[in-house]
Amino acid sequence: MYPSGGATIRADINAVVEEASAADTFHIGALVMPPLGVSAKSGTYPKIDIAGGALLDAVATERAASGSYGEVSRKWGTDTYDCVDRGLEEAVDDAEARDLARYFNAELTAARLTLRNMRLAHEVRVAAAIMNTSNFGSGTNSAVAYTAANLATIDFAQDVLAAIDRVEDNAVQVNTIVLSKAVLTRLALSTKLQNWVRGQLKGNGDMPMNAANIAASFADYGITRVLVGRARQNTAKKGAAKSVSQIWGNTYVWVGNVNPNASMAQDGGAGFTLYWNQEGGVFVSETYRNENRRSTMVRVRQNTAEKVVDGTSGTLITTQYS
Repeated sequence: MYPSGGATIRADINAVVEEASAADTFHIGALVMPPLGVSAKSGTYPKIDIAGGALLDAVATERAASGSYGEVSRKWGTDTYDCVDRGLEEAVDDAEARDLARYFNAELTAARLTLRNMRLAHEVRVAAAIMNTSNFGSGTNSAVAYTAANLATIDFAQDVLAAIDRVEDNAVQVNTIVLSKAVLTRLALSTKLQNWVRGQLKGNGDMPMNAANIAASFADYGITRVLVGRARQNTAKKGAAKSVSQIWGNTYVWVGNVNPNASMAQDGGAGFTLYWNQEGGVFVSETYRNENRRSTMVRVRQNTAEKVVDGTSGTLITTQYS
């Protein structure tokens, strides 16, 4: 008999799951909002803005003999976060597992696919937070609408350079562009972007218009990565015919600062996947027995908050895509 009490965190399953998911390049959520461990499930942290903190005030005073210098005062604010416990389980029936063992390990496959479901849900939450005018202010219209009819005149370089200036006005150095696969495909066909990339990189006429080359063409302006949202989700109800749509929409392109090396929110960066580090990590795989069902239950869970901590570290280009 199997022990029936308690769940066991399965490091062996985690290893297989992480190995499989690393090949799943469709998911960019953890790259756009990097994981950052927090010691408390919910909390308040200090926050200082440009105006209240006099962060960009070019002020200094002359001191007369026996006089004093001028004094600056700063106002601090606060922000909060609240990690939410989410998870998903799948029952691996003993008989089915033995039968399927001829082809694959049913338990490991259940863990891998359940993690995919969880990562898709995380991707949806990250996309909703990043492509959000409540977090980053009203989007600025592209100079020319990103339509098929305007392929000769779309000017993505102009739009990005203007976006970089808007973020640098907040004394933040941009390093990342985020856009959907559909928008990238449209831009790759545009004449002006082709000329820009080949001109910046001194490339030949057949240089591909991919994310890596586009990022390299903006390297002198701080861009190190162009992240392309390719993930899709099935929005149909269970049992209904599939209805697949892309998670990252075409309305906006995001330009801003991502900080994967932060040790705390105040280290800079637009946003993070805050995870409660008392719960084991960003994603945790575990199993337990359900003898009534003669099944091993495979569970993947996380306790996170997808939090934009600095709305001045990013800006939105409204693509006018159609």
